[in-house]
Amino acid sequence: MAPVSHTRGRRGGRAVLAAAGAVVALGSAGCSIDLSHLRPGGGGEEEPSPEAAEPVAAAPLVEEALTSLAAYPALTATGQVAESVGSADVRDTSLTVADSGTASGTVRANGIEAELISADSKLFIRAAEDFWLDQGVFSPDFDDFDGNWVRASTAQAGFDPGTTLAPPELSTALGEIGLDSEEAVEENLDGTLTYRIDLAGEHNQMWINAETNQVQRIAIEELVPEEAESGPQVRLDLAEADTAAVEELYDGVIATTEEELTGSRDARIEVGWDGSPSMACEEGPDCTWSGTVRDAGGDGSGTVTVRMDVTFSNADIGEQTCDDSGSLEAGSTLELSCGANYNIVSAEQQTYPIDGEAQLSTYGLTSGQQEETLTELNEQRATTLSGGGSPSEEAEEGEESGN
Repeated sequence: MAPVSHTRGRRGGRAVLAAAGAVVALGSAGCSIDLSHLRPGGGGEEEPSPEAAEPVAAAPLVEEALTSLAAYPALTATGQVAESVGSADVRDTSLTVADSGTASGTVRANGIEAELISADSKLFIRAAEDFWLDQGVFSPDFDDFDGNWVRASTAQAGFDPGTTLAPPELSTALGEIGLDSEEAVEENLDGTLTYRIDLAGEHNQMWINAETNQVQRIAIEELVPEEAESGPQVRLDLAEADTAAVEELYDGVIATTEEELTGSRDARIEVGWDGSPSMACEEGPDCTWSGTVRDAGGDGSGTVTVRMDVTFSNADIGEQTCDDSGSLEAGSTLELSCGANYNIVSAEQQTYPIDGEAQLSTYGLTSGQQEETLTELNEQRATTLSGGGSPSEEAEEGEESGN
């Protein structure tokens, strides 16, 4: 009997949702984060100081603020991020990011909130089905995405917080932009006295808290990480995370990695059959299923673990199963094959028609990768906390030890 291959196609009638503009401002170039009101005289939420103060030198303020930022064990970032300048996909973001790049928080796209973690340079998202439909994701195990952790690409997450917002990397990226003005201007930012720094570029600005000399807000048209060619557009409020927040960050990411990520799927590559798989049976019945898996979307990234589970069945002699797995690299193919032998011994020769069915699935984290990731996370946790505590906490500890 000819093999029966059950493969999942695109969901009929489930159109990908168009990007909404709930958190964007329209402009001649499409949708983007509106930074124009942050320019001097541009209006916006910030009220001017009651009395205009004399400008101060910007360079020393920036140098001190970025040196302090680079030394943060972790930071909190709240605001908006777009994948690129002019992108309609603007996401509300609230994250805690450690100096190692480990991160945890939420992103909201088109009104749909998703949890996000970054663990050992791997991004995972937990969201409702509609979030993935918005991303144009189609996968043979798509039914397992809803409400579960799924390994994601930078494009699906909107940006990579580990490479963009880790304090040392962020400090370096901001320092590379340079100054547009040599003077910093006092400005009331949401009730806090700050110095506004105009950076090089059309709409790049930074606000430094006048009391703590720490970066309080950034509005950057393209925040390009070191050694990268491009980066996201951001408007974020920043703050140094205290020791309790750092411990909570690592505890949460480590617990999730231990308990949930080995059951995660992987959305980075759209997995599908390359042509039709084949089934062949010999005496036994001894059946083999073979097929070629490919990157069906053509725009995937990374390398994804793919597993094939095959079920052979006959109403009289029952079922036999087999499986095979391998690593599928973006843009390439993967050969999978497995077999099962009923091994029926009979005095009379009989013929049994066998049906076959195969299911493809992906794995965001194998057991081996889980062990490696947990080892790395625990090492990162110890390193981050070894320099732990905010400057204010360290000062208080110093005062207490001196009493």
